[in-house]
Amino acid sequence: MNKPDSTPEKKEVTVYFNGRPRVMQKDKISFAEVIGFAFDQPPTGDGIQFTVQYSRGKSDKPKGALLEDQSVEVKDGMEFDVTATNRS
Repeated sequence: MNKPDSTPEKKEVTVYFNGRPRVMQKDKISFAEVIGFAFDQPPTGDGIQFTVQYSRGKSDKPKGALLEDQSVEVKDGMEFDVTATNRS
């Protein structure tokens, strides 16, 4: 007898990174992954830092900032605004 697959299927969600949509099958996304999706070639060099703000998130935390060591649950239609700054 076949056992039903107990692994829940991850549904596709559309998430926006700096206004560009990306379809993914993820429950959570890390700071580093957000940077990778936001930029084709992320800026590099001494003093480069990133600021990540999100909106339209899950109802328990619909908006906020994502720090370097954090991750956040994703939701269909969620938006990330990512900026690179040069620390002076």
